[in-house]
Amino acid sequence: MLSLRSACLCLLWATAALSQNIVEELSFGHKQGISPNSFAIPGWAMLGEGHVPQLLSDKVILTPPYGANKRGALWSEQKNTLKEWTADFKFRAGAVDRGTGHLQLWYASNGEKSVSTSSIYTVGKWEGLAIVVNTVGGVQKIRGFLNDGSIEYKSHPNVDSLAFGNCDYVYRNLGRPSHINVKSSNAGLEVRVDGKMCFATDKVALPTDYNFGLTAASADPPDSFEVFAFTLSSISVPTPQQGSHQPPPPAPPANRDPGMSQLDDLPASYFTTSEAQFADLHNRLNLLSKAITNLFGEITRHTAAEEARYKEILGRMPNGQMISSLDSRVANLDRVVGNLERELKSSDHKAQFAKISEQIAQTHVGVTEHVPQRLREYVQAHTPRIGFILYSFMAFQTCCIGAFAWYKWRKSTMPKKYL
Repeated sequence: MLSLRSACLCLLWATAALSQNIVEELSFGHKQGISPNSFAIPGWAMLGEGHVPQLLSDKVILTPPYGANKRGALWSEQKNTLKEWTADFKFRAGAVDRGTGHLQLWYASNGEKSVSTSSIYTVGKWEGLAIVVNTVGGVQKIRGFLNDGSIEYKSHPNVDSLAFGNCDYVYRNLGRPSHINVKSSNAGLEVRVDGKMCFATDKVALPTDYNFGLTAASADPPDSFEVFAFTLSSISVPTPQQGSHQPPPPAPPANRDPGMSQLDDLPASYFTTSEAQFADLHNRLNLLSKAITNLFGEITRHTAAEEARYKEILGRMPNGQMISSLDSRVANLDRVVGNLERELKSSDHKAQFAKISEQIAQTHVGVTEHVPQRLREYVQAHTPRIGFILYSFMAFQTCCIGAFAWYKWRKSTMPKKYL
């Protein structure tokens, strides 16, 4: 049985084995969050026409659910150097009504300049592969297009006739992300949707040094296209030449599960067929399930051991001692409550109540006797002096009358002048 440390190591090893071939520079969304700063995706350029694509914690909205004729694009800044690769693309499309729009997965030469935010119907001359998700004749489809740079798609009279492969797939308003897998190897090109084969051909060999890109365009009513993840994985392994000596695989550590050593012989990229890849993935998941089961078993055993130890500690204490300690605490509490009750019943509180009554009476007397006198004094002190103003007005009137009388008397006693 594995120890707790061994189980944790097995769990980490099995998880890392499932993602060991991912090219980090050309991938996003396969880890916690899409962007570390919520402003840009490392290694990817974000373009928009009519709006700016919205970058959230777990997705990128290339076209919004409102407004028509919006375009959004994501293009890898580095070129692909793998000869055999697998691209996994997760997206979701939604529309309020019967939406219209196009979503493209590009593998094109200098795609950011030659394609930019164009759709398969508005792009000019380009080189590479395009996987198109749109509605054709009322049927939702996924189609594949190829171009060697000699055909200008935007001036072609019938672009739909240039598709070399297609399949029907209802992608709109599913409520969950859709998964497109594109595999390019020496055996040809395969396109799968949600784990099912869409179309394949053995006559296509894609070159290296191309850029990956995602473009979306909406019409009226608009389709809202959301991108959750894009991962590029290597499936190429060096082919051993005949007669060459291959060194033996390294021996597994002593504390590793013997079943896991079977996966160390060959990497996951060695299996090129779908059946072999499924079998390898099945084996890895089985080993991961066993490791998790062993881990939970160890946790359960440790929990049971701690519970047994706790019960053992409690069992060492005599039952009589525990009961007596509890009885003494209850008796002390009962005694305190009884003393408080007797004190409340037997004590004479008449003196305290008399003092309180006397203080209330003194307060009442002070309020009824002193407050009116103080209020009267305050009113008298702050009342305006109306008498002074009245006497002053009467004195002024008397002076005016006296002056007028003196003027009349003086006028009447003055000598008269006759002409």
